[in-house]
Amino acid sequence: MTTTKRSHIVLLCLIASLMLTLVPKVMATEDGPKWSNQGLVYILAPTLSGTQGVGNLELDVDIDSSDVFDAIDGGFLGMYRGEGERWGVLLDVVYMDLKGGTEDTFEALSGDIELEQTVAIASVTWRVNDLLQLTGGALYSDVAATLSLSGPNNDRQLTVGDDWIDPVVGVLFETPISSAWEFTGSAQIGGFGVGSDLVVVLSGAFSYRFNHRSSVSLGYRYLDFDYDDGDGPDRFKFDLREHGPSIGFRFDF
Repeated sequence: MTTTKRSHIVLLCLIASLMLTLVPKVMATEDGPKWSNQGLVYILAPTLSGTQGVGNLELDVDIDSSDVFDAIDGGFLGMYRGEGERWGVLLDVVYMDLKGGTEDTFEALSGDIELEQTVAIASVTWRVNDLLQLTGGALYSDVAATLSLSGPNNDRQLTVGDDWIDPVVGVLFETPISSAWEFTGSAQIGGFGVGSDLVVVLSGAFSYRFNHRSSVSLGYRYLDFDYDDGDGPDRFKFDLREHGPSIGFRFDF
């Protein structure tokens, strides 16, 4: 692990630890509801499309959602949400290890890509009213890709990767539909040239509550990364869109 990567992980852990430690203590001083907790574990069937590049090589990535379960070697998707009367915290972790084909086309080269990606978002939330919350925090990305290229004259294999942190801001919207159903939607935008040029995270889900402890959610999630850093042979490009349906199990405690 490089010194830069280690420092990024430490920084994100410190941000998450401070939120989990300080926000509940602040809420404990208020005359409001006690701190509530919510966990969500879900499965995502994403379509991946965009461009993965290193140095002067760029390949178009196209992995369809119908092939994702053939491509996936491992993964974890989970979320934690804690909230008091006004303030709260939100932690969202996505880890995927995928293998798939690329569309051709750098100097008649084609091939395969193995993509290992970790995305962790740590946010503080502030409730505006019963329906709307504002969010702000940091998004940590760690991407490692192995490109296996073949062409008429040569075969090449490249292993590349990078990690970075983006500031993110957004909104969280939730509304009951009936006594058992509710809708939750969120939008986050960040990067602003600090890490990525732009990163967008959108999600929406309908949840059905079995009881006051558990519910199931059906939704859709969209992530868009526009990251390009370095020059010459050290250049790393990650311009990728990941989107697809999700199903999850939520529990309150």
